[in-house]
Amino acid sequence: MTDDDAPGRDHLLVTVRRNGRGAAAATTVVRLLGLLPSDRVCTAELARGAIRLRLELDGTAADRAAAHGAVRRVLADRALDGWAAES
Repeated sequence: MTDDDAPGRDHLLVTVRRNGRGAAAATTVVRLLGLLPSDRVCTAELARGAIRLRLELDGTAADRAAAHGAVRRVLADRALDGWAAES
């Protein structure tokens, strides 16, 4: 267990995959993290053709909804064409 997985912390896990049109994962993760709100604590793991985001939440439904919305807005950016979230 890592510190990020400590009991009591809530996380939103999102896997972002490309549909074949997008830039490479290494390029995309830089853009993705750069476009997320700066107040979000977020880590990313890269895999071939996929990025797994872990966003720290405050445990409320409102924060979870805000985090989902932030990810959707970021993925709507043209710089991330070809990438989409999987729940």
